[in-house]
Amino acid sequence: MKKGKYSTLGKNTLLFAVSSFGTKIITFLLVPLYTSVLSTNDYGTIDLITAAVQLLIPILTLNIQDAVLRFSLDRSYRKEDVLKTSVHITLVGSFILFCGILILQLTGICRLNIYYLAFLFAQYLLNSISNIFQMHLKANEKILVLTIGGIINILTVATLNVLLLLVCKLGVNGYMLANTLGLAIFDIYLLFSGEIYKSIHRGNIRLDLLKVMAIYSTPLIANSLAWWVNNASDRYILTAFCGVSENGVYSVAYKVPTILYTLTGIFYNAWSIAAITYFDKDDKDAFIGNIYSAYSCLAVLSCSFLILVNIPISSLLYSNDFFQAYKYVPFLTVGAVFNSLSLFEGCLFGAIKKTKVLSITTIVGAFVNTVLNFILIYFFGAIGAAIATMIGYLTSFIARTYIMHSIIKMKTDWGKHNICYSLLLFQSFLSLSENNVIFELIVLISMTYIYRKFFKEIIKKFNKKLFVN
Repeated sequence: MKKGKYSTLGKNTLLFAVSSFGTKIITFLLVPLYTSVLSTNDYGTIDLITAAVQLLIPILTLNIQDAVLRFSLDRSYRKEDVLKTSVHITLVGSFILFCGILILQLTGICRLNIYYLAFLFAQYLLNSISNIFQMHLKANEKILVLTIGGIINILTVATLNVLLLLVCKLGVNGYMLANTLGLAIFDIYLLFSGEIYKSIHRGNIRLDLLKVMAIYSTPLIANSLAWWVNNASDRYILTAFCGVSENGVYSVAYKVPTILYTLTGIFYNAWSIAAITYFDKDDKDAFIGNIYSAYSCLAVLSCSFLILVNIPISSLLYSNDFFQAYKYVPFLTVGAVFNSLSLFEGCLFGAIKKTKVLSITTIVGAFVNTVLNFILIYFFGAIGAAIATMIGYLTSFIARTYIMHSIIKMKTDWGKHNICYSLLLFQSFLSLSENNVIFELIVLISMTYIYRKFFKEIIKKFNKKLFVN
């Protein structure tokens, strides 16, 4: 059984890696195109709409996508019923949003361009459906379908962006059309290649199932909203204080932390399945502790390296007025580390259906983030927003870790982890001066030395068990 754990997790991780790396590499190649063709005002507006979609999805769908994986892996329920019930909820939410947009337009309350509103609705509908499809395929272990779908998605988006932005010169409208069509093709691919249409046909909409799924997922609405506050409220507050152009620059700064999210996301996607399947509150074989050590080591050292080479990367990614975004990258990247670690722990809470804990810990971080956003943005502008975001994620991580100790005896060396987390925070502030590169390198070397035993143990275990079935 123990060998099976590492083998399954390892194989799923490799499949997600293929999709993630290919997708993110192309995404980064598109950043110079966006920053050279779109204005800071256009990019800032699109970013606010995208953030609004992230806010609307958990509210109007009851955050049901989080229940799809959990209940699909529960043998008490048919996967087809879970899928069809979830799709029904999503379509009802989409109808509500459509009616809301229509009312706002007819009454003149909303003055957004009709193309922006169409983009908002399309992104909401397609992302909501995509979330459910992906969770269903994960539960059915059709990871290869997800991998190929992700590659098709990004290739479509890249091709259409080049065509519509450079050839047709459609500007921001071309950007919106390219990203919408890419996501639509992705959903259609999953529907047929993953044989989801067959599962929907065989499934039934069950009110009793809807009730238990809603009991599980509803507390996660607060969690998602609080996560949104941590992830996106800074952009609205920054826009209010400094204008939409400043938000456009700040939004671009998230592209470097996305590199880190790509690396940790590979582990997280595979872990979200393994945490439910192999949960053990005593961690008898140290499986959970070993995976956490690998995950933490990857996140911390990758973050430290990205901060060290931040300016060279930024000079390649950002054009014109967007280059000043490099100043915000270190704090946002460290924040990404603590957010990634919180997500890892969140899978453990989800495995035992303690979703209220997830909400409470995220809300605490969101409250701290919001208060600091108003204070720090007022005094320091966009860099204050980055620092507030980092501290918000750190707060959630500390709260979640404290509570986690009472539900699972994870076998890992917390002392070493905490030393590295402290050094990483120290490096983020060192990076405020371009003259501290040597000191940043020393911090990276120090953390690598501290984690050396983790490296040896992880490599040893995965060499033995990764491909053993």
